[in-house]
Amino acid sequence: MTLGMTHVRETINKRTTNGCKATLVFDTGGPVGSNHLMIVKPIDAKSDWLINRWFYFSEQTEAYMWNFAEKISTDKEYRRQSREETADWKRVDNLYEPLARRLYQELSRSERSDFPVMNDHSRSDSEKLESLCEELFEEIKRIVRQGADQHPETIYDEKEAELRQWLADGSE
Repeated sequence: MTLGMTHVRETINKRTTNGCKATLVFDTGGPVGSNHLMIVKPIDAKSDWLINRWFYFSEQTEAYMWNFAEKISTDKEYRRQSREETADWKRVDNLYEPLARRLYQELSRSERSDFPVMNDHSRSDSEKLESLCEELFEEIKRIVRQGADQHPETIYDEKEAELRQWLADGSE
């Protein structure tokens, strides 16, 4: 997500597989921890569906992203779950994205921070935000995939408190 900054979106590559067109995009408008978006849709104009997926942190490898596109195009059940937002990746995304954007807003509103302007002073702010969001992402993934007994808002509250304390301390 960018505030007052130029949003960059460029196509990295396109592939056609099993009747679908997959486009991998570099996009700076994504949630914290992501700048890669995969867009998969059918080539046949009679089919009416589109699946967009942001990839986060360690997921952002070409092999992993293209594997997702392949699975969407060949596995009808996985495609149905993805479209209906019941697939694990989509459930994680639906929980993570709004919380990551809230942490981003918290940091960008701070009087102590120059964030999101990238300069020598904001680099540590950006690194701290990235670290907190990666922890948030991993915890949400754990909740979704393992049925962990914790609510995403509780994890967010912990990360927000950690960010506020870090800001109050003048960064480490």
